[in-house]
Amino acid sequence: MHMEEILSLNSEEMEKLSFNDLVEKIEEIKDYFHQNEVDIELALKLYGKAVELLAIARAKLINFKKEKEEIDEKYREFLERLEREENGGEEENLF
Repeated sequence: MHMEEILSLNSEEMEKLSFNDLVEKIEEIKDYFHQNEVDIELALKLYGKAVELLAIARAKLINFKKEKEEIDEKYREFLERLEREENGGEEENLF
């Protein structure tokens, strides 16, 4: 993707991008900055777009973390329930 295409992305389009696509766009901007001939005006615009992309990527990471924590909690509850059933089952056999 050319830099102009990245710059043309609006907030809604950026929000729809997957995390991997966001990282790819950020990498493309980073690669542009490593070129010898950098247009300062374009570089400033790209820097602003990179900050926007990073903010969206960070928000997605936070959501991933929350989702993982919810799954972990469900798994802990499952293990606790399983342990209670096993312990309850042993006590019933004793009496």
